[in-house]
Amino acid sequence: MIQTRIHGRRGFTLIELLVVIAIIAVLIGLLLPAVQKVREAANRMSCTNNMKQIGLGLHNYHSTFDRFPYENVHFNDNPGCNWAAHLFPYIELPFTSDLRPGVTVRGVTVANTAAPGAFIRNSAVGFDYVVKTYICPSDGKRISADNTVGLTNYLGINAPNTDQRDNGNLNVQGVFTYYGHFGPGNVGQPNWGPANSIASITDGTSNTLMVGERPPVANGNPTAATGNQNASWCGAWAYSEIDSALGLPSTKQWCAVVDQNGTACPGGKQWLQQPLGPENPCDGNHYWSRHTGGANFVMADGSVRFFSYSIGTTIQAALATKNGGEVIDASAY
Repeated sequence: MIQTRIHGRRGFTLIELLVVIAIIAVLIGLLLPAVQKVREAANRMSCTNNMKQIGLGLHNYHSTFDRFPYENVHFNDNPGCNWAAHLFPYIELPFTSDLRPGVTVRGVTVANTAAPGAFIRNSAVGFDYVVKTYICPSDGKRISADNTVGLTNYLGINAPNTDQRDNGNLNVQGVFTYYGHFGPGNVGQPNWGPANSIASITDGTSNTLMVGERPPVANGNPTAATGNQNASWCGAWAYSEIDSALGLPSTKQWCAVVDQNGTACPGGKQWLQQPLGPENPCDGNHYWSRHTGGANFVMADGSVRFFSYSIGTTIQAALATKNGGEVIDASAY
């Protein structure tokens, strides 16, 4: 009788399995940075597209009213009265006009002397509404930690060294300014600011900044009662000033005075600069982005340009004013 021997299939040894796993790990390690670079390139392109839509929306707004929107049409930082809320119909979002009457600021009632268009709030949606066009995919934050306000990565640019929360501030060299201001010393009847139009940008629309990037960050200012950092955010689209507009440079510390460790935030002029991060609340006081090396900006002609952190303060200051008379060659940035 002839016997047949059945041979079983030989399996991998432990060493062979370990070698295969090691090879796979090495390949993943080599591939992962490339995947991350591709993802960030796509996010940066999407971010640029968002800003192009904002630039186009601002120009469509200008075509309708012969001016760009004001940073805020209210004396106070009243939600829904700012430029980002008023831009909604021009980026295909809802708008409902809601007059906010009976305004008294510093003891002066201004409702009877208000110019047409003042105190108009967009009440079409709640302020927790998430606006995809206002979110840079590189950042991804969509709503505040307490779910009360939708966030934005894009801020209208005020003139250098200005603080539009100051009702006595009459500096209107930036594209974005408050509609109304009181006179020097914040007394008397309000001054209704001139429209910021293309014609007023005598430095040239291609040489004037209009909107810049700054990711929303947690507000680091300690509360008066407890000294703890609160849960609010700098970067709500429904509000103006530090939320959807900022001076370039910024000289105020509305977002934070100390970081998460209690260390004082840098004072003085805050330009487009490298973030202090990660998640440092002091970064709410200046322009920056989560892209590598710099941030995107919308120029007054609607184009979008990427500026390096090394651009320098002289160029930034010149580009932040609409009528400063500076001559900046485009090759410089």
